[in-house]
Amino acid sequence: MADGSVAEPGAESEAAAYETLTLAESLVREAGWAPEQFSDRGPNPPYLRIGGWLRLSLTAYEPCFVSARRDRGPFRSRIGMAAHLARYDALMVDPIAFEECFGPGEGNETVFPFGAWLSVRRVGFGGLELWGRRQGEVTLPLEPLAVASAIWLRRRKPAA
Repeated sequence: MADGSVAEPGAESEAAAYETLTLAESLVREAGWAPEQFSDRGPNPPYLRIGGWLRLSLTAYEPCFVSARRDRGPFRSRIGMAAHLARYDALMVDPIAFEECFGPGEGNETVFPFGAWLSVRRVGFGGLELWGRRQGEVTLPLEPLAVASAIWLRRRKPAA
């Protein structure tokens, strides 16, 4: 490489095989959210809310992404987390998400494996159960997901 570093063989072709976008971008693209549904109050907008969704069975209560601002109708836009995240192969968390939610200094590697692509195993109110090849099982609390600009999603591009 031009800077003198050596690239891992196949790393560029592997990166080109994936589409990456933020959680906010995915909600706009996949769920049809408008920019007005996000909050811009804070240093790293856009933000969303984390809520719950009572299903028709009245026994299944699942976490969901909720519009930060009330929609024109009587209900806020709600997108089930499990269904939305199932569209992606992996997610990566930026340390900014932890520092905004839990305070300065919480965005370090001893707290969570930042910068690593982790696959979603299970979504629950205790957090997202993730798995990484080098990290093993990891739990991500739901609060950092509200910083939609600091959560990255990845999926394989369709074959041409």
